[in-house]
Amino acid sequence: MTHRPALRAAAALAAIAFATSAAGAPAPDEAAALATVQRFFDAMAAVDRATLAEVTFPDGVFTAVGFRPNGERRLDRIPVGGFIAGLKPGFHEAMWDPQIRLRGDLLATVSGPYEFQADGKTTHCGVDVFDLVKADGQWRIAALTWTAEPDACPALKAARAAP
Repeated sequence: MTHRPALRAAAALAAIAFATSAAGAPAPDEAAALATVQRFFDAMAAVDRATLAEVTFPDGVFTAVGFRPNGERRLDRIPVGGFIAGLKPGFHEAMWDPQIRLRGDLLATVSGPYEFQADGKTTHCGVDVFDLVKADGQWRIAALTWTAEPDACPALKAARAAP
């Protein structure tokens, strides 16, 4: 009977250690969903339309939100096919601190701040939100929404540097 508190404490410490080690590496589906997003970015930079078609759904729609130079709110809905067809060389996008949420192997959301460059020049930063669905064993992008904020880069990058 006197060993019960010690056993409980040992069990609690073991559970914390297990949770910490498990949290250190992403689960396989989290890693796979994030890899799909990275394939999207890589294909966009390479103007690889075939890969973009593989990681998206053809009837999907992307949404860009932000402000026009005159201060009016901007909301653009872009069919995936139009997005893919309109790609040009010189685009590069990088996301950092991605947050991944899964609902089993049905739905994944990957979101995080990003920086967008055209021909090596930063044009804006913002936040991407990817909705992915697992189809035929592969994560594919069902929808993408992003903010396009030309003045947000310093704040988003400062948040990245903060602990």
